[in-house]
Amino acid sequence: MKMKKFAALAAATIMTVSAVAATSAFSVFATTENANKIVITDNVDGKTYVAYPIFNQTSATNTIEWADGFTGDSFIDALKNDTTFGNKFDTVSTAADVASVISKKDNWTEEETAAFAKVAAKFVSNGTTSTYANGQYTLNVTNAGYYLIIDKTNNTGKDNANSAYILNVSGKTTVTPKVGKPTLTKEIKHNEENTWGVVGDNQIGDDVEFRITTTIPSEVQYYDKYTYTIHDQLSEGFDLNENSLKYVYLDENDLPVTVDTFAPVFANNAVEKKFDVKFDIKDLLAKYPNIAKIETYYSAKLNGNAKVADKATNSTDNNPNTAYLTYSNNPQDESGKEDGKTPESKVYDWTFTLVGNKIDGQTGDRLAGAQFQLKDETGNVLKLVATGTKNEYRIATGSDTATIDTITTDDQGVFYIKGIDDSVKYTLVEAKAPDEYNKASDAKFWLNTKDGEDIGYSIDGGTLNRLQIAKGDSSDKDAKDGLTIENNKGGKLPSTGGIGTQIFYGVGGAIVVGAGVLLITKKRAKKD
Repeated sequence: MKMKKFAALAAATIMTVSAVAATSAFSVFATTENANKIVITDNVDGKTYVAYPIFNQTSATNTIEWADGFTGDSFIDALKNDTTFGNKFDTVSTAADVASVISKKDNWTEEETAAFAKVAAKFVSNGTTSTYANGQYTLNVTNAGYYLIIDKTNNTGKDNANSAYILNVSGKTTVTPKVGKPTLTKEIKHNEENTWGVVGDNQIGDDVEFRITTTIPSEVQYYDKYTYTIHDQLSEGFDLNENSLKYVYLDENDLPVTVDTFAPVFANNAVEKKFDVKFDIKDLLAKYPNIAKIETYYSAKLNGNAKVADKATNSTDNNPNTAYLTYSNNPQDESGKEDGKTPESKVYDWTFTLVGNKIDGQTGDRLAGAQFQLKDETGNVLKLVATGTKNEYRIATGSDTATIDTITTDDQGVFYIKGIDDSVKYTLVEAKAPDEYNKASDAKFWLNTKDGEDIGYSIDGGTLNRLQIAKGDSSDKDAKDGLTIENNKGGKLPSTGGIGTQIFYGVGGAIVVGAGVLLITKKRAKKD
C-alpha cells in the first residue's frame, strides 16, 4: 500500500465549507491505490453531488498543482479581487502558494473558507458525479487531491434544501452535508379552553385567532440572500382582520427578542381570501443574530358564508385554513430564490346548528305562531338573519343589516338557527305562545362535542365525531334531534300582569247572588 503526501497541507479534513475553520486546516493528500473516494452520508435518495478537483497530486514529489481543467490563474485573480480576504492572496502566483495561505490555521476563518469555495465554484470543471446506495453517496474520484463538492440536486418546489459547498480531501473519507430547511406550523385558538391546536369552534361573528410558527435553520449563514414567505389561505367562512397581524420573535430557548427596526412585507388579496408575509431572514439575523423562531398572529371573523354542522359524523361542514412556507433552499444561488416549499399546515373551525321543535305537549302536534328569541350567556338577545331557506336563520355578523331578534314558527313548528358555538349555555325564550296555549318556560341549552375529557374531533380536526345537545340538567341527546319546546292549552288567559277575567266573572256572580238574598230578606221583613 503506497501512501502519497503533500507537506504543504495540514491534517486531512472532511468539513463543510463553513466548518473548515482556522483550527482545522488540512495537511495531507492521502490515498491508497484504488481507494480515491469521498463518501457523503445522506439518507435522502435522489440527490446529485458532483466533486470537482482544485488541487491534485501529479507525482510522488511534494508538489501541489492545479487539477486538470481548473483555471488556476483566473482563480488567483478572483481571490485577489475579493475583499473578504483582505491582502492574503496579493503575492501568490501558484497552486502551492494558495494552498499555503489556506493552510495557516491561525490566520484563516470560516467566512474566508466559505468565500474561497464560492470563488472556486466559478472555475471548476471535469466533475465526478455521485452514486447512491444504503444512505450514502459515493464519489469515486480519479486522483488524490482537494475537491469542491457541489450539491446539484434540483429541489424546486420540494421541502428540501441543497447542501452548502463542501471542501474535502480525497482518500476514502466521509462527510456529512450541511442541509437546513425551515418549518411551519399553523394553529387555531380554542376559545373556551384558551389553548392552541388544529381545531376550534366558534359562533358566527366571532373573531377567531390564529398562530403560525416558523423556524430559522442555522444553515442560513451559508447564503448570500435568504428569505421565506408565509402563504395563508382562508376559507370562504373567514374575513381577515388585516390590522390584527403581529409578530413575536423568539430565541432558541423560546424567550422573546425585542425587534425594533425590522418589518416583514405583508400583501393581502381579499378577493381570493389569501395573504403573504415575506421575511428577509439574512437582514433580520444581521440585526438580531439570536432569533431562532418567528410567531405570526392574526385574527379573522367567522362570517355568514361559514359552513355549519348540524350532526356528527361530519367531515365537510368545517371551515379550513391552510398555510405553507416557500423559502430559499440553494446556498449556491446568490439571488436567494424561494424554490423550497413546506407541506401545508391546516386547521379547522367548526360552528353548529340549533334545531328547534315546537309541539303540543298533549298531542305532539307541531305548532305555528310561537315567537322565540335567542339569548347568549350574558342575557343579550342575539340578532339573527333569515337565510332564505324556509324556517332557517343564522346568527348575524356586524356587517349584516336586515337583522331580526324574534322568529315565528309556521305550521311545521320547526326552525333552525345556524352559527352556534359549542359549550356556550344559550337560552331560548318564548316571547309569545300560540293562541290558546300557555307560554313555555325558558329553555337553557348547550351543544356538546366532548365525551368526558375526550374531544369529539379526529386527530387532524377535520372530522366531527360527536355533537349532542343538552337542556337544563338533562343527559345529552343527538343534536340532530334538536331541542323540543312544549306548549299546553290553558284557556284564553290574560297576559302576564293581569288578574284574569274569571275572577271578574266570580265576583260578579257573587254580587248577583248577594243582591237576590238581600231582596228576599227585605220582602219577608215587610210582611212581618
